[in-house]
Amino acid sequence: MTTETAAAARASTQEGLLGRAHTADPYAAPFVPQPQTIEETGLDFSLVLDLVVKSIYFSGRPSARQICAQVALQFSVVDEVLTFLKREQLAEVVGSSGMGEQLYQYSLSGKGFEKAEEALARNQYIGPAPVSFSSYLDVLERQSVRSVRVSPDVVESAMSHLVLSPDVPAAIGPAVNSARSMLLYGGSGNGKSTITNAIGRMLPGEVLIPYAIDISGIIIKVFDPRVHNEIPIEQQRDRRVGEMNGSAVVAERRLDRRWVVARRPMISVGGELTLKDLELRYSPQSQFYIAPLQWKANGGIMVVDDFGRQMIQPKELLNRWIVPMEERVDHLSLHTGDVVEVPFDVLLIFSTNLHPSQLGDEAFFRRIRHKIEIPDPTREQFLEILARVCQQRELPFDPQAAHYLVEEYYDRIGRGFKGCHPRDIVDLMVDICVYHGETPGFSRAHLDAACHSYFVSMGDPAAPAHINQFGALSDAA
Repeated sequence: MTTETAAAARASTQEGLLGRAHTADPYAAPFVPQPQTIEETGLDFSLVLDLVVKSIYFSGRPSARQICAQVALQFSVVDEVLTFLKREQLAEVVGSSGMGEQLYQYSLSGKGFEKAEEALARNQYIGPAPVSFSSYLDVLERQSVRSVRVSPDVVESAMSHLVLSPDVPAAIGPAVNSARSMLLYGGSGNGKSTITNAIGRMLPGEVLIPYAIDISGIIIKVFDPRVHNEIPIEQQRDRRVGEMNGSAVVAERRLDRRWVVARRPMISVGGELTLKDLELRYSPQSQFYIAPLQWKANGGIMVVDDFGRQMIQPKELLNRWIVPMEERVDHLSLHTGDVVEVPFDVLLIFSTNLHPSQLGDEAFFRRIRHKIEIPDPTREQFLEILARVCQQRELPFDPQAAHYLVEEYYDRIGRGFKGCHPRDIVDLMVDICVYHGETPGFSRAHLDAACHSYFVSMGDPAAPAHINQFGALSDAA
């Protein structure tokens, strides 16, 4: 049975199910009911057969329940395969760990071991059964990041811990709602990374992420516990749908275990990013694929931090994403030469402390929908940040010491304010006080020592020429 036929059969079956799980939360993850038959999985029988055979091969004498847990399928589905294996004398029941068919233990016969070796020669993927590509496309559409809308109140709440120009949150909101691309630029230490984290908190809801996807017999692993934030089972809603017979509910189905319930992804990469990281990764030994970063970020956010400091040129990176950013689809090549068209459902954020003129020209920036400058704080904003930091550290704030800091270490030598300076200087003062066995406090007595430790030496004749440079590192260690 083809993937398309299986998808049609599954859609027909789901017409008899209550459409969504019983929840009033519009941002709950879509509900995909557990398949009851191999046909409903959307997978070929041979693929499920290979998974079950490999599970028995590596587990020794697993029970049917253990096999179900490993391949993440209902017993009714796995039982179809076990019945086939017994009929073809590829496996046999060798014991039981209790009462009931699900506790029967299975072992491969000589022919079964040959079958397992053939399956491993095709690919060495072991784990939860993949979902069909058509099912993935359907779920992704239902949980698209394009459906998320943030209001001014949501943006203000997510960024309330930051002291910023009012222009910044006013520009962030529309950029998030566009679900397109944005560039955050400005000097280092002014909160760009903190802002991207705040944007992540703005995006509400849960999403479903498949362990793996099947595309015409090719398996692509998608779920990655290193970058995906799975919601613990005890925190998930007990969601299920009822199977209808006329107007009566005759059975209930739980969530398909081939999907992981997770927070909306937020994947951040920095200077280590290469073009290779944006392509499918294939292993000739395991003979299955690993999804690239932007695929794993579908339904959420991908942040390219330190944009312009990668080993590849900014223009190369942007050229790679011209089609995905404009058409919302990405084209990925298989090792066979075939190309897979995958949705690019990502809010893409570029963050840099380089001046825009160092990154590209006007045509270059036209590709990025929203450009948002994060300026240096004003004197008033700097003092407010300083007061907030002292309050967070439970230190008494001395206004006179604060004005001494501004006049002596900023105004006198023309140093620009940075949003990170108050936190760093206060933390240094605490370190100095603790070292001397004194009660930490924000006072002029320890400001000089902290600033001398924090700022690079201003005795370097070259330093003044760089003090006001955009994004200069001479302002802070």
